[in-house]
Amino acid sequence: MIIWDDVKYNKLKDERYIDLVEIEQIILNKKYIASLKNPARSEQRVFIVLYKKYIHVVPYIIDDDKNIVLKTAYPSRKFNRIYGETEK
Repeated sequence: MIIWDDVKYNKLKDERYIDLVEIEQIILNKKYIASLKNPARSEQRVFIVLYKKYIHVVPYIIDDDKNIVLKTAYPSRKFNRIYGETEK
């Protein structure tokens, strides 16, 4: 199961126009590009996803109930340079 904080969801949708429901579908359909260790936070991993024609980073953790908990999502110039050109 993929879950997230509703306050964070609304903030992302209102301020960044990022819909975690759409990102959830990318993840569930295994359409993400990669799942990597988060270099900034050892307890987290990040999904690399193509969302709205741009590479986004989606930090997450696995909770005690084995849920994937999405923390946020943001566009990444760094990862877009790495993965963006191969995803047309």
